[in-house]
Amino acid sequence: MARKGKFHRLVDDFVATVTELGGRVDPSVVADELQSRIDAIAVQLRVTPQTVLRSYIDDGWGRQMATAMMADVHGREAVEAAGPDEHVGVRVAARLLAALGQAILFATVNQDATEPVPRLDVRIAAEAVTGLSMAVHDRPSEADLVVVSAQVVTWTRITLEAFREQVSAGAWSSCPCGEDHGQADTDAAVLRAVSADLLFLPAADLLARPGR
Repeated sequence: MARKGKFHRLVDDFVATVTELGGRVDPSVVADELQSRIDAIAVQLRVTPQTVLRSYIDDGWGRQMATAMMADVHGREAVEAAGPDEHVGVRVAARLLAALGQAILFATVNQDATEPVPRLDVRIAAEAVTGLSMAVHDRPSEADLVVVSAQVVTWTRITLEAFREQVSAGAWSSCPCGEDHGQADTDAAVLRAVSADLLFLPAADLLARPGR
């Protein structure tokens, strides 16, 4: 009973800390994440989940993880870019829009939104899609270049870098069903494509230089 009490205290601490810091989180999602961590550690150490909970999960886990999560969320919300507009080709803008669509698709298929800390910020991704789409729409007739604000470029880079990181690490797949039916080749092709698409965007350190 004491072990069960500790588990629920950790979940309650996580939820309470998130609330104090201005966020909201589903307790069942936190419980699932904590249980997954406990089970993974138990397998690695070859001990029981009860032993992991008792001896390897700190009493401050809930507060610490919630604080780290909210710091990450607030950091994303504070992202702002300074600098001049970027000029990209119409075909490049189309490629970037397609890549953003793939990023959102992969995040959805891999249920990223159910994670305590989603790897892809859907709001930022949506802002990037909207900004690029409007830039294409508003370009002068017959113009070969599209004018994209530094902020939209930043949102696009953040989204595509998160996408590339998850696919590269094997955390996301075009079909995370657990069976092998050729999706590894598809994932490799997607990784190559998004890596190439990122080359069209200025580096993050350049975006941060207002005098550029």
